[in-house]
Order: sequence, then structure tokens, then C-alpha cells
Amino acid sequence: MMIIRSPLPLLLAAVLLTISAACSRGGPEPKQYELEGQILAIRPEANEVIVRHKDIKGFMPAMTMPYTVKDPALLQGKAAGDLITATLVVAETSAHLSTLTKTGHAELPVAPTEPEVSVFEMLKPGDTVPDVALVDETGMARPLSSYRGQPLALTFIYTRCPDPEFCPLMNQLFLAVQTAIQQTPALAKARLLTVSFDPEYDTPAVLKDQATRAKADPAVWHFATAPTEVMTPFAAKFGLTVTRNDTPILIHNLATAVIDGEGRLVSLHGNNKWTPPDLVAELRQAAAARPAATH
Repeated sequence: MMIIRSPLPLLLAAVLLTISAACSRGGPEPKQYELEGQILAIRPEANEVIVRHKDIKGFMPAMTMPYTVKDPALLQGKAAGDLITATLVVAETSAHLSTLTKTGHAELPVAPTEPEVSVFEMLKPGDTVPDVALVDETGMARPLSSYRGQPLALTFIYTRCPDPEFCPLMNQLFLAVQTAIQQTPALAKARLLTVSFDPEYDTPAVLKDQATRAKADPAVWHFATAPTEVMTPFAAKFGLTVTRNDTPILIHNLATAVIDGEGRLVSLHGNNKWTPPDLVAELRQAAAARPAATH
């Protein structure tokens, strides 16, 4: 298993975002899982450790993932190549290692080179976003061009994502943005679109269930997808990379964008550090964008 590399940040954020009154009242009790693997890299400035681990029983198959440690002292005396055991604590919108114990040391595996997304192929603010033929959770065609005239926030997920700080967090954040849109007359035309990059599993029926669970208002927020051969080059324009393997778990980074009513990119986030107020401000910017000049 390998780590996806792209020009955009893709490691887990080290912060817990409280985004709704429901969250502030507390969610389900965090779950704990025992993890065994090898440290590939340490990022002390971000309180992160990248671990190539074995199957985590009851949670996810073997893979390479970055993990946050809340206590920086856990990283002291650790180095790339160390064999470790750890306790992974998974809450509703966060995950971290609460213990990290060195059990030995071994040579690092030679990781195959993962192709990167070229920065020259990625969209930049002001670029026109290419149209794509999507199908939404109702089974209806929903091409991106159907959002012309409306400010749009778009993000990428897949419904089987087990990491609470990746896809599930995007749903939580979009729910908060949806609430802001509903309460802001200046954003009456603003829309949200969540796009799955796992079309083989995320059929319209699955996406409809996901939309219901996410409390998506169909007047504001839709879920959609397209065949893999269509989705892959489209998602790459936003810096999204996905590794598919023989398990249901896909290794991926994140991409969330705001597009104005003329179909031009306003902003692009390649991580999970943005907040609902950030996106609301960018949707306001998109709503105020002037139409493209015609000649």
C-alpha cells in the first residue's frame, strides 16, 4: 500500500471542528482500535505520524495513513522505520492516536512512485471548470453546466470512507454551509454538490441514502457521480487522486471548490482545514462575481 502524493495538502488536520449545536451536545462515544505497523515518516510540526499498518480489526484493512497524535510527547524517541503498536481513537469527526509504543525497528520498504497530478493540469482561480455529465441521487442527469447562474460549492467523497476526518467530515461541514445558505438571503441561489468518485458502489440509491443521512435539503444540496472513466480526469482537475485496490477502502486526498455562476473557479481547498464560514464567504464572492465579458 502507498501514500498518495499530490501538490495539495492531504494529511489529516489536527483540529476538531465544532460545526453545529448537535455536535456541541456530544455525539456517540469514541471507539478505540488497536493498531500495529511501521512508522514511515514523522511530521512533528503537525503532530502527525505516517504509519504503514496491518488490518485494524473491525475498522479498516491494511494501508498507509497519516495519523494525528494529541500528545506531542508520543513522537519523542520515535523514528522512521520503527515498528509500533498504537491505540486509535475514532470519534464522530476526528481521529487520533492516544498511545504509540515502539516494539522494534526494521528497514523501510521501497515505496513505488505514485504518479502526481500535474500543477499545469489543475484548475486555477478564474479558470472555467469543464462540464461533466453527472447523475444525482434521484437518478436524474445533473450536468455541472446545469448550475450556471448559481454559485456552487463542490466537494468529493465516497460513502464507504471510514476516516471521520475525511469524507464524513465533508458531509458535516456541508450541512453547516447548507444552514448558512438557508439563513442568508444573499445566497438564495447558492447550491452544494457532493460528488462520489466510487460510482461502482455509490449508485443513485446509495447516494440517496447518504443524502438522507447527511440531512441534505434537495433544494440546496445534491449528491451525484459519473462513471470512473469520466470521474477520474474531472476530479484530477481539482487535484484529487484516488488509489483503488482489492478492498472497499480507497486511499485519496480531498478537494473542495467554489465555482461562480459563470462556471469559473473561485477557490480550491485541498485539505480538511477549511471552515463553513470560509466557504460561505467564498460563495458570497462567487455570487458577486461579474459575468464574463462578451465580444
